[in-house]
Amino acid sequence: MTSTAPAATAPVRAGRGPRPLTAAQLGIWEGLRHAHAAPSHECGAALTLTGALDRPALHRAVARALDETETLRTRFRATPDGPRRVPGPAPVPALAVTDLRGEPDPGAAADARMRTALATATDLARRAPCGHELFLLGAERAVLFLRYHHIALDGFGQYLYLRRLAELYEAFESGRTPPPAAAVPLDRLAAEEAAHRRSPQYTRDAAYWRAEYARPLPRPRPGERPDVPPGPAVSLSAVLDAPRLAAVLGGGPVPLGHETATLVAATALWRYDRHGRTDLVVNLPVTARRSRAELDTPAQLANELPLRLTVDPAAGFTALVRHTATKVREALRHQRHRGALPPRAPGAPTAPQVNVMTFGTLPDFGSCRAVCRPWPTGLVADIDLNAYREAPPAGAGGAVPGRRPAHGLRLEFRANSHRYGPDDVARHRLRFLELLGSAAGRPDRPLAGLL
Repeated sequence: MTSTAPAATAPVRAGRGPRPLTAAQLGIWEGLRHAHAAPSHECGAALTLTGALDRPALHRAVARALDETETLRTRFRATPDGPRRVPGPAPVPALAVTDLRGEPDPGAAADARMRTALATATDLARRAPCGHELFLLGAERAVLFLRYHHIALDGFGQYLYLRRLAELYEAFESGRTPPPAAAVPLDRLAAEEAAHRRSPQYTRDAAYWRAEYARPLPRPRPGERPDVPPGPAVSLSAVLDAPRLAAVLGGGPVPLGHETATLVAATALWRYDRHGRTDLVVNLPVTARRSRAELDTPAQLANELPLRLTVDPAAGFTALVRHTATKVREALRHQRHRGALPPRAPGAPTAPQVNVMTFGTLPDFGSCRAVCRPWPTGLVADIDLNAYREAPPAGAGGAVPGRRPAHGLRLEFRANSHRYGPDDVARHRLRFLELLGSAAGRPDRPLAGLL
């Protein structure tokens, strides 16, 4: 049973006409032109809430969060002057409630409904690019499902939005006035983006990426598999618990960004094992945020950086991680530059993407313990790797700054279903984990000896 919640909706903002899209939004819009009716950019997050849920407080929190978050109330439409964004009303109802407590398996029923929602493409011109639904599973167990289109939020934007939603719920549950929102209007972000394009930094960014790819990438080799179009993902996961992650990262202090560098280096090693290439590319999605306004505002601003890496078979994994960390640091200084992805020669292997979404652990929702499970969707070119922070069990304690992590990582291997089946993905997952374990156990042994 689905109820329409008695929650107020956000009003349409007066005096706001159509505006051009941000650069990140425009990139997604262009991708939709060839698959307009396909759900290729639908995303979701499921928050399992355990405890005595204050449903009126949750209704208020969702309505308030939507009122504060312009991107989730925006419509997108084609015009003679190009695509435009227009602020609109929040979805009605702001929060739908579906009671699944009478189902034989309430959790499975909720999963099925979330899959169905994500399999339906959003009409961006007519509908808000998001929806909230609360699934009641038991006496003190529920799932809050956020569905959104990728044109409205990137991964970091999702994290910011859910963090604010938890903050609002905690305030309303306890009867307090919530702190003011830190998010700014999208026009402020667009103005900062335009200012960057006119700045000397933009020139330096463009020069960096031109230099990175001044030397052409290697040509495809005879017998390499032909291209196939991107397809829906076949996904399998693996968890590196805290002790195993600590072993992979090595002893002693964990430098900022070391998890990312280690996973990207491991992907480069796995790529070398597959194709024998020492000059290769790994694509790294980044937040592309530098200013305080960008870091505080849920939106779609992300960029994808093509890291050009060199695998030296005579060097060890420690050297490869060090080389990768240097390349990541350099690239991040120029992360706002768009169009850095180099053209790929026909027949050359598609570069893998490593998306490390370890922004932080979401707080609990007031008196309810909250565990977030992302629902990544979208098409995959070959095999990509997503990494999420795996929170320690309740009562296990948090991380100590500068020490080994108290959390683990959940690795999700997402493969193009036009090319790979579940058995293929399982085999590649096993090989990746074997290489990672071998490299971590013998970090200074020549890489050629690990294969």
